[in-house]
Amino acid sequence: MKITQLIVVSAALLALTSSIRAEEVKNPLGLDPAHAEAGRKLFDSQGCVACHGNNARGAVGPDLTDNEWMRAPSDEMIFNVIKNGRSGTLMSPFKDFMQDEQIWQLVTYIRDENRKRKEAGDFN
Repeated sequence: MKITQLIVVSAALLALTSSIRAEEVKNPLGLDPAHAEAGRKLFDSQGCVACHGNNARGAVGPDLTDNEWMRAPSDEMIFNVIKNGRSGTLMSPFKDFMQDEQIWQLVTYIRDENRKRKEAGDFN
């Protein structure tokens, strides 16, 4: 295979994997208020409040409800950070302590707190 053909094939594969990846995973629970409340209870009971503060507004760990993220947080990214932790930080994985539905409830709670702040115009 010539180098030109190899480049074309590589570019096509890259485009294909990028388009597949573009379909990010969305929270299957949506913004259901009952799941947001369940997420709030988990946030408190699992000790998230110790690092992320009341209403997830930050303490030792970052504010999860503001718009100052390094990258725009997708539902999938938030889910994966909660489930798998974040290396190089104090964020531990919760995959051994929570089921996926519970993690999605936390995502719902975080999204709901962000929505409330936006509606209140509560961003500095």
